Amino acid sequence: MKKAWTMTQHQIDSNGLRAELRALPRGTLLLIAERAIELVTRDQLGALLGDIVQLNVDSTDARSDDAATNVVPSLLDQVRSFHNIAMGGEYYEQVEDNRKGRREQSAGTDAFIAEFDRLMRKCVTSSENTGPNTGDSFAHEVRDCFALLFALLCHIDKGNDDVLAFSDDGSSSDVGVNWGVVMPAYFQCLAKTEASSPGNFARAVNEAISKFSEHDRTRYMDAAHTAANRAHETQ
Repeated sequence: MKKAWTMTQHQIDSNGLRAELRALPRGTLLLIAERAIELVTRDQLGALLGDIVQLNVDSTDARSDDAATNVVPSLLDQVRSFHNIAMGGEYYEQVEDNRKGRREQSAGTDAFIAEFDRLMRKCVTSSENTGPNTGDSFAHEVRDCFALLFALLCHIDKGNDDVLAFSDDGSSSDVGVNWGVVMPAYFQCLAKTEASSPGNFARAVNEAISKFSEHDRTRYMDAAHTAANRAHETQ
């Protein structure tokens, strides 16, 4: 497994990094671009993308000068919209054979995975912000977001091919969810919404692990116990 180094620990090998980036598939590069958009400032976005794509002003951008007059879609609205669009086949594209006779992943599938990654990362961040001062309603909203994204994965795993077209017989594992991050965050949110119903919490935990991470059950059961204990301590 490759180690993640920070600039304060070691100087990044720029030439080596460029070589690795050039060898990455389109979908992975799209993921990197999506994450970069959220990490860099507006001025840096101009330097990064200004001569490649058209940068338009977003009327719902919370950073705009008159943001107070704009309505920014909630995370739940964004996830629900993505779920409905995906279920409607918006990302589905037939996969064509390339010149070497191999089937390549479609642009629609790459776009779906990038947007799924973006929204799931927002769910993880939001789960960390659910606490005694945010109110139960916010924790329930974040839980609903997780549920909608999980529902898409379950739909794919049932063998339905109306959402994505994989190059081979694909499954939710091809979406590339980082369960090591997602599961603990989901359990943290779940523990807050089911603090008074240990049985419901246990059933939801077992269902999530069974569907997506059965091979690593012990690890995620430990994460669930940790989340439950933390929720109990904050009551």
